[in-house]
Amino acid sequence: MVNYMKSEFYRIFHDRTIYLLTAVITGLAVFVNVVLYLFEVNTTNFPYGNVRFSFINLITGMPIFYIGAMLVVMLLSSDEYKNGVLKNAVAGGLSRTRIFIGKCIVYSVTAMGSAAVILAAYISTAYGLLEYDPAVALESSLPLRILLTGAAANLPFSLAVVILAVALNQNFKKESHVCIIWALIVYLIPNVLWILGLKLPLCARIAEWLPWNFLRTEVSAAYSSRQMDALWMHPEGFWKLMIVGVVGIVVFGAAGIASFRKKDIS
Repeated sequence: MVNYMKSEFYRIFHDRTIYLLTAVITGLAVFVNVVLYLFEVNTTNFPYGNVRFSFINLITGMPIFYIGAMLVVMLLSSDEYKNGVLKNAVAGGLSRTRIFIGKCIVYSVTAMGSAAVILAAYISTAYGLLEYDPAVALESSLPLRILLTGAAANLPFSLAVVILAVALNQNFKKESHVCIIWALIVYLIPNVLWILGLKLPLCARIAEWLPWNFLRTEVSAAYSSRQMDALWMHPEGFWKLMIVGVVGIVVFGAAGIASFRKKDIS
C-alpha cells in the first residue's frame, strides 16, 4: 500500500490540478480581503474593513471546508477510469481495501495541505490589509482563535467528507452522480430532518447531531452584536464535532470498502 500511495502522490504533485485549485481558491480568499481594504480606504466611515468582519465570514461558513474537501477528491480522481489507474492497481495484486484506504489517506493529506495554504494566505492578508486593535481581543486575537479552533474542530468531519467522496467516486463513474449523492447526504438530508424535527422529536434529535445543521445554529458571530461564540469554543461542543467526525470516518469508510469490494472495475 505504501508504494501505491507513493505513486498516487507522484501522480497528484506532478500534475497541475492541485496547484491550480489551490491558487484559484487562494486568489478568491485574498480578493475578499482586498475588496474590504479598497472599500475601507475609499469610503468614509466604512464599518467592515477590519479583521473581525473578515474572519466572521469564514467562522459562520465552516461547511466550506467540506465543499473544498469534496472538490479536491473530484478534481484529482476525475480520470481514474479513463486512464485505467484503478484497473492497473487491482491487476497488480493490491487488494481493494488497501486501494481505498491508501486513496483516502492521499486525498486527505493533499486536501489538508491545500487548506493550510489557503487559510494562511487568508489570515495573513487580513492582518496585513485590514484594521484591527491588538489591545482589544474582540478586534484581534479572539476572531483568529475562534477561526483556527473551528478549523481544527471541523477537521475530523472534513476527513469523513473526503472518505465519502472517495467512496462515491469509486462506485459511480459519472461525476454528476457523485456530486448529487454527496450533496444529498451532507446537505439535503440534514435540512430535511431539521424541517421534520419541527414536528417530530426523533428527527429533531437526529438533526441536532448533523454538522451542516449545528454549524448553522450553534455559531453566534454576528458583526453587529459585538460578541462572538461558537460551539467548538466549549468542551461539549468541541467533543461533539470530534465524535461526529470519527463516526463519519468509520461509517463512510466501512460503507466505501464494502461497496468497492463488489464493484466491477472495467
